[in-house]
Amino acid sequence: MSQLRIAAAQFALRPEPSLEALSQHVSSLVEGAAADGAQLVLLPELVTTGLLASHPNPAALEAGRIDEAYRTLFPLIADHYVDLMSAIAKRCGTTIAGASNIRRLPDGSLRNTAYIFHADGRVDQQDKLHLTPPERAMGISPGERVMLTRVEGVSVAVQICADIEFPEVSRELALRGAELILAPSLTWNSRGANRVRYGAHARAMENQLYVAVAPLVGSNGIPHDSPLRCTGFAMVATPLDRTFGLNDGVLAAHADTREEGIILADLDTELVAVSRANPEPPGLKYIRPELYDAIREGSIERV
Repeated sequence: MSQLRIAAAQFALRPEPSLEALSQHVSSLVEGAAADGAQLVLLPELVTTGLLASHPNPAALEAGRIDEAYRTLFPLIADHYVDLMSAIAKRCGTTIAGASNIRRLPDGSLRNTAYIFHADGRVDQQDKLHLTPPERAMGISPGERVMLTRVEGVSVAVQICADIEFPEVSRELALRGAELILAPSLTWNSRGANRVRYGAHARAMENQLYVAVAPLVGSNGIPHDSPLRCTGFAMVATPLDRTFGLNDGVLAAHADTREEGIILADLDTELVAVSRANPEPPGLKYIRPELYDAIREGSIERV
């Protein structure tokens, strides 16, 4: 069994005039979390969004043409971004996770890709699986593979923002041993933030594992005619059962300030094992795969 101290960040969206400026922003936050003993720091989806300010003419960016900036700007810095983030993780001696960016594959397609930058230099990646209409409008394609890795002995997966709202993949991950799901997010209204929040609680409850959420918050004033304003709050959810003893399933949560900050939470995978061995319903021990197979094959009584 393993223990892991995690820091989940509310990362401020602000104008980042260069990749180096973003790197300094990330470094400051990660260094603070590492000083507090964090072994893993979770950053939000599209943490690179502030780099819209590095556009040659950011004042000219308009809502109707912002898609073009996303398609061109972020893939250009993708490789350098990965190198910089990996270097921060190694320097701080802690794993950085989430922190997605838009990258271009050799076939020309685009992906919204999250990363796990391990402290030893290894880099894992997870493409977003369930895309929003704006992402589809940008020309981003959904991922087709699911990654499961280990951080300090803990079995970890990443489900980006809307991915945590779909139960199927999380259930498969749990059945393959996942103990922690990381949900980096970017939402621009309270409905979206609550979908991620409630999705995280549901996945933690039904799969008896930890789910951590890290949102992008605030605004960088771009595009000038309709600035993106991000919202949400960092949290770590647990199963709702006697083993964890938390009646609301909240191990840690940031105050709902929509300002930058981090929360720290100590995860114990022994509790996951005990919960799964002797659950209060619902629980993996009580799932009925044969029933679900029959339903998928058409065993539904229509009256």
